[in-house]
Amino acid sequence: MTKLTWRGAPRLRRLATVSLIAVAAAVVTGRAGLLLLAAPALAVLAISRGRPGLAAVEIAAVPSATRCFEDEDVELTVTVTAPQDLDEIMVEFEPADTVALVSGAQTVVHGDHAEVHWVLRPTIWGRRTPGRIGVRCRSRGIWQADLHLNGPALDIFPHPPPTRTWLVPAELRRRIGDHTARSPGGGVEFSGIREYVPGDRLRDLNWAVSSRRGRLHTNQRAAERAADLIVMIDGFSAVGPPGYSSLDVSVRGAAAIAHAYLGAGDRVGAVVLGGMLRWLSPGASRRQFYQIAEMLFDIWTGSAVTPDLDRVPRTALPPGALVILFTPLLDQRVIGAVTDLRERGFALVVVDVLRHEPPVTSRSEMSSLALRLWRLDREALRVSLAGLGVPVVSWPDDQALDAALAPMHRVMAVARRP
Repeated sequence: MTKLTWRGAPRLRRLATVSLIAVAAAVVTGRAGLLLLAAPALAVLAISRGRPGLAAVEIAAVPSATRCFEDEDVELTVTVTAPQDLDEIMVEFEPADTVALVSGAQTVVHGDHAEVHWVLRPTIWGRRTPGRIGVRCRSRGIWQADLHLNGPALDIFPHPPPTRTWLVPAELRRRIGDHTARSPGGGVEFSGIREYVPGDRLRDLNWAVSSRRGRLHTNQRAAERAADLIVMIDGFSAVGPPGYSSLDVSVRGAAAIAHAYLGAGDRVGAVVLGGMLRWLSPGASRRQFYQIAEMLFDIWTGSAVTPDLDRVPRTALPPGALVILFTPLLDQRVIGAVTDLRERGFALVVVDVLRHEPPVTSRSEMSSLALRLWRLDREALRVSLAGLGVPVVSWPDDQALDAALAPMHRVMAVARRP
């Protein structure tokens, strides 16, 4: 809640100026008649003397929700309350660059109460202020108060694009889940045929094979197990325009992976490379998604610190977990972290989120040659990572993450030292 401080309006200053000039002229010239020119202004000043309750007008800005997703509408309500009727209460809102104004406009009210509603649509994730609120009050025609304040901060979560759980680690946990394991169990996926053992369900009998071999055989099912997944984000660089940079793409991709796998009953954790090394141990609840998103709010680029993955506790990087790294592959420290994780036996998948090539300033042969060398260097990096057993998946701008990961379907990355 914010309070206003009153001051003289331009009309008050004009009246005071006219009165002062008339009185000064009367004193200098000795003509008392000139005081008649100042009489109306002095009368208005005498009647309107005293401010209309210093800091008496209260302002409150309340959003309908302090947490929302990208492109989700939020209603902002601004209430102005005065102890007495005012000549004018004007309320306006200037949205930030990361917020779209869906409905609502500047409002002018006469009285002691004003309530204004705006519908906002945040477009970029993060902990952000939706915009600035401006309030102007006028009283008795000669007093006014102006105030500009920031709107209440909103936690805007990245909108996870639709994604399926394509990638499955080789070592599944001994928990019931949606992934088909290589061990037999009570799932629905067919895994083979074996001879009948007393206690098998009759509905699993394979009569065609039993009649052909002369002995009872049953269908064998694969077990359904859960997985441990770690989403890792490269926070060392952000290439591209705000809202569509490589860091923004990485955050949305990590949110999509976390949302999909948590919905399948898997455990998902997060590690952020860049600045202070931060991590979140794997969890299986829906609350885990919001904890991961809140941890991503504190990402900042430009760090000169090399991440030391040995500091990450064993509970944050459990053995057998699949690590999905979102990175533009521009910082050598990230490549070193990938090599370190692979040498420690983790299965990794790298998602290349770079969507903007270096700009070519001229059409000279040297500029074209430099761009070709840059492309060859990136291709050599991808080949070297593939040689370590780390597949690299490109995520272009015109393709959904689900489609980018589809070629990796059923690819089981064995977690062992290369």
